[in-house]
Amino acid sequence: MRMFARRRDARLLDQFFARYQGRTLIIHQGLTLDWLEELLKLGGGGGHFRIDTRKPPGRHSPVSWLAHRFILPLDLPLPVLCDVGPTTIAIRHLHSAGRPCHPADIAWILEDMRVRARVHATLSRHAHELVADLDLPISDNAYEMDLGG
Repeated sequence: MRMFARRRDARLLDQFFARYQGRTLIIHQGLTLDWLEELLKLGGGGGHFRIDTRKPPGRHSPVSWLAHRFILPLDLPLPVLCDVGPTTIAIRHLHSAGRPCHPADIAWILEDMRVRARVHATLSRHAHELVADLDLPISDNAYEMDLGG
């Protein structure tokens, strides 16, 4: 049975990375209408896929399976921002002062993740599984704004 589970997991990871590599996800358990409206005001709605984890993973949904199996167990405050690479997922929560940051701050946070490698966790693919490497403490979610000066 373990062999079948590993094959299934490898297939789901293949599908996930094929679909989401080079993209960003916002994993959440419900967002307020005000927050969503602000996000949608950004050019292209911020360009982030929003994945609501209140529902159990769908049978044919690699992204929902991945969120429930690997991201939610990290126990980071939701929502989290996921930057998907070829075999890794960099993760940073979007909380500041005990509440979700303003959606306009996401671009700065994403830049901080990419340029300064400041993330709370990185999931790295190893065959049929993702291995978590924890970095920033949950309490640290400061970021620098490069204003081009």
